Amino acid sequence: MDTDEEINVNDSVSEHLYPALFQCFTIIICGYVAGRLNVVSKSESKGIATFVGTFALPSLIFLSLARLDFSIVNWTFLGAILLAKGLVFFVVVIVTLLVSRPIHLGQAGIFAIFCTQSNDFALGFPIIDAVYGKTHPEYSLYLYLMAPISLAILNPVAFILMEIDKQRQSPQTVVGSQHLQKLKMLLQLCKGVIFNPVLVMTILGIMGNIIFQHQLSVYIEGLLDVFGQSFSAAALFLLGLRMVGQITRLRGPALILPCVLIMVKLIILPVVMRECVSTLDAGTNQSETQSLSTYAFLYGTIPTAPAVFVFSNLYHLEIDLMASSMVICTFLSAPIIFLSAEVISINQDYADQIKKFGFELSIVALIAAIWVFMVFTLTKKYKRIPHRLTLCLNISQILLAISMLWGGPSNSYSPTWESTMQQALQLFSTYSCLLWTSMLTMGLLMLEIRGPCFVVTLWPVLAFVAWGAPGVMVGVLLVATRADVTSDAADAIRLCVLFFCITLTTGCLILYARFRRRDSLESPSALDESSSLVENAEPTSQTQSLSNFGCYGTITATPSPNKNGNCCSNDPNCNNVLPASNTNDIEDIAHNERDCACPPSRKLKCNSNAPCPYLNELDQAASELGLLPPEQSRGRGGQLLKHTVLIISYSLMMFLGLTLTAWKMMRKDQSGVFIEIEFLDTAASNGQALIMFILFGLDPEEIFIPILRYIKGKWHGADTVALPAVDDLKFETKHVCDQFITHHLDRCKEAIAKDTRWRMRTYRNVFRGSCLVRWLIQCGLANDEHEAVTYARHLLDGRLIAHVNNAHHFTNSTLLYTFK
Repeated sequence: MDTDEEINVNDSVSEHLYPALFQCFTIIICGYVAGRLNVVSKSESKGIATFVGTFALPSLIFLSLARLDFSIVNWTFLGAILLAKGLVFFVVVIVTLLVSRPIHLGQAGIFAIFCTQSNDFALGFPIIDAVYGKTHPEYSLYLYLMAPISLAILNPVAFILMEIDKQRQSPQTVVGSQHLQKLKMLLQLCKGVIFNPVLVMTILGIMGNIIFQHQLSVYIEGLLDVFGQSFSAAALFLLGLRMVGQITRLRGPALILPCVLIMVKLIILPVVMRECVSTLDAGTNQSETQSLSTYAFLYGTIPTAPAVFVFSNLYHLEIDLMASSMVICTFLSAPIIFLSAEVISINQDYADQIKKFGFELSIVALIAAIWVFMVFTLTKKYKRIPHRLTLCLNISQILLAISMLWGGPSNSYSPTWESTMQQALQLFSTYSCLLWTSMLTMGLLMLEIRGPCFVVTLWPVLAFVAWGAPGVMVGVLLVATRADVTSDAADAIRLCVLFFCITLTTGCLILYARFRRRDSLESPSALDESSSLVENAEPTSQTQSLSNFGCYGTITATPSPNKNGNCCSNDPNCNNVLPASNTNDIEDIAHNERDCACPPSRKLKCNSNAPCPYLNELDQAASELGLLPPEQSRGRGGQLLKHTVLIISYSLMMFLGLTLTAWKMMRKDQSGVFIEIEFLDTAASNGQALIMFILFGLDPEEIFIPILRYIKGKWHGADTVALPAVDDLKFETKHVCDQFITHHLDRCKEAIAKDTRWRMRTYRNVFRGSCLVRWLIQCGLANDEHEAVTYARHLLDGRLIAHVNNAHHFTNSTLLYTFK
């Protein structure tokens, strides 16, 4: 394509693509504002959802299928698109079924639709027309050919799964034999599938195309066209309505699943589509095949269709998740679409620019990696599991950044001793980063199954594999190629390592999710303290259910009772504060009111009047192995959520590397989309330390707060709260304290003062700041949380309450306080 054509493409993109995206996002925002201001109530939004799912969408589907001219179909190209979508569809279904416990067929179906159905008409047409309108105008019509792949072939499979799940969830009213119940369930399933408006209109659309020879009656076409035209605006407006109150939920673990689905839709699906079209040689010649494969990649980057949200409403499946994921997917697709549209017509050699970009990114990555290394070292996180494995991965990333900087920004290679050593170090660190990612995933799995002691025992083996294997591979490569590390053998080795690592990482991650899900089902009230990206530094009285084997024997931590906001009563379940009779944790499994953690074989030897000797043995064994105490080895100390996010991000990096390396070895056309994938692979590989920096290098609880405490200690001479002298107390403070002592002190102690355990110590008659705040509000001493905190600060200044370590003033948090 010459320069004039490239300019025309860019002008067409700005003329059609930007307005289309603006319209979509504006309608979504209008729906959100209408819902936020209660202009459209929840009951009214249900009516909009019914109209969209029952009338607008089925009409649009029928029209698109009934007016299609099948004589212009490139069946090989459509077969490649069907193969690609089918692969992604069934992989998503299988992975969801493997991870979910109990098996959730409906969830698997809706997730598979999300990852494969594109917004063909509202966003797809203007995007394709903007890019190919002048060079390949027929590509825009292909959208009407590819839409039935999802609507008529894949989506019905998902509808069946969702209908089966719906019937399983519904209460069974049949009284009689099990065969009658199964028969009724089958009849209800068939009824739900047959009367599904989307599926029915898909079948009727194909039948109408055959009967009417894609020439509908003016009356039918006019009627359905009116309904179909209302779909885009109504669906996007409904999407905005459903977003009210949902954005704030996308924090911590709630972000993982949407990010995984979006990653599959916007990155994995386009690559799979491109490879399937190229492999099946869909065009009549090489040039047409290349053009069709590039078109398939761009088509795959189109965000998910609003119809998926309609399906979730029809079956009441993951409605909030689908709404949030669709909006995020639409926003994130914009830069990918723009980048893909820009590089489609590029045929220049961008190797030097990409090399320079990787060099500059390595400078930032080296600084970030060194910072993470310092954080792990100074905070002694390397003594924890799995942080010890993460530190090894961080060291490999430092070596990778050093090797990239050693090579310089130029793309030239000379067969000198120095260049050979630089390339060898780069290959070693690259292979090591990949293998350490897999070893980290295996470590997380073993931590969940066997406990931290087993992972510590296994750590030397993991280190030997992750560092020893790359050394052997690089050595063999140097000997076999006579120090020519740029040969095709290096790409072959990298391809094998990538395939091994992505297979092992994905398998271990699926097993890890299964075991985590199983444990949560066995202990439904247990809270995983890793469920927040920022963990609390103050102790909590809850410890998740775990079973550790090894030096600790078998240890089971029972979770505390559920939360209850009624602090004004004597409810023992108030704000995670355990009463003495309900304190069941590592130290006191044997006796609820005794500080004893001895196993059954040693209970008789333990003197209940003295400190439990078994606790000391546990702590000593943990110190010898370089571990924290057992209740800190998981949950907050392990930061399992952050490690899960890290592994998922690196899995995407492996997928991009696998695609790029296979592309190079097959010696396919290295222009257009290849440049985009090479750019993404360079950014992911050289910038992988930045992901670790974001997850582990910016934790205020580990870095900034200890620094502030240190400065505060140096300034005040000790880490204590500086209270005003008793004679200098304000009149209001004295009055509040006198009134509280006279009328409320005894009642407050009885209501909220409980025995609470943290780590290896039990605190007697303590309470949490948030518990006192709720008690003050419910007893009428404060109208809201702000007044309650002010009231409690008067009590602390008056020496009626104090922090257990005298290190904090009063706050509405989980900090522990005691009555003086």
